[in-house]
Amino acid sequence: MKKSLIFLLLLCTPFLANAQNVDQQIKKIRDFYQQVQEQARKGYSIENPIGTAVIDHVANYCAIGCVKGKMEVYTYLYDEDDTEDKYFNTQQVVMIREHFERGPWTYYREYLYDPKTTDPIFCYFHDMSPDTGEIVDHRFYFSEGKLLKSIPESSASKAQSALRIAKGMRDDGRAVFEMYPTDL
Repeated sequence: MKKSLIFLLLLCTPFLANAQNVDQQIKKIRDFYQQVQEQARKGYSIENPIGTAVIDHVANYCAIGCVKGKMEVYTYLYDEDDTEDKYFNTQQVVMIREHFERGPWTYYREYLYDPKTTDPIFCYFHDMSPDTGEIVDHRFYFSEGKLLKSIPESSASKAQSALRIAKGMRDDGRAVFEMYPTDL
């Protein structure tokens, strides 16, 4: 009996360690999210290198109607002392928020990125489920392009779709700052 109990404990130990590691990574992502939120509230300054661009969107589409919304792009401005650093004087997208309304239907999305690698690390979707028509909240946590956890549990294809959308939004966010060069 003792041997089988010890064997079972040894068998479960890697799974418990992995779950603890995932929880630690998610806690770091949540802490970083709170830090970005706080810096965004303060606004850009020398001590607070986070900038914001807001893009308002109003359009009328055939068979859809009026669509109103906005996209907020938050960036870190790297202005390090070392001019040889590859991030010197660049803006890295760190968070994007989207909010759109179309009649009674609204959706809200957030994307959080690692400021050094620009990889998506968190996606939040408050949207209508295509399956049920109900409003649902989905949270996806990523590390190095791999899903850590989804809340509620989702299929791998939904997680990959969230990752693909987040990468596309990151590129759109970068384009906002590339449209308006700062060296005029």
